[in-house]
Amino acid sequence: MCIELQFTAISDVSPMKLNTRQLAIASLLGALSIISELAPGPPFDIQFPLYPQVSWDLTGIPMMISLLLYGASTGLYTSLVGCSVLMLRNPTGGLFKLIAELATLLPYSILSRGVVLRSTLATSSRVLVMTMTNYVLLQAFYSISESVVVGLLPVLALFNVSQAMINIIPSLLITARIRKQASSLIQQASSL
Repeated sequence: MCIELQFTAISDVSPMKLNTRQLAIASLLGALSIISELAPGPPFDIQFPLYPQVSWDLTGIPMMISLLLYGASTGLYTSLVGCSVLMLRNPTGGLFKLIAELATLLPYSILSRGVVLRSTLATSSRVLVMTMTNYVLLQAFYSISESVVVGLLPVLALFNVSQAMINIIPSLLITARIRKQASSLIQQASSL
């Protein structure tokens, strides 16, 4: 009996090229993101108390897991799949979500070592990119005055810091568990 489980290091994945396994994993994890987006209420959707128009959610966790296990291209594809239904239901909200998730995932994938450094870079990127995005798009799409948007930016930055941590920390724990189980299965298979 032979069991083959392989996880690709982030730096080993060529940009924008997915093999069949990566495409399948990205699609499944994207579907999991969709399911968590469609499921109403806690724990899948919790209003942010300082600004209830945004909510914490779990949709970014499968996207981050995809990145951690198979690299940036797979994480990108998972994000596109995961945000697709949201974009169909709410194009503006879907656009905000996609920008936020990519602003978290892509910087995380730049560095090859250092969980704390990578997490800090990803979180900082999300806050910076979403601050600029919120400044421009809240005025453009929702006709919110500039003064109100400027007042909301610190609150939304706090939201984005916390949402990045909601995405990153559980994903690291889940991936560590997956890798441990995979290693155990490979050792068992090799001893047969």
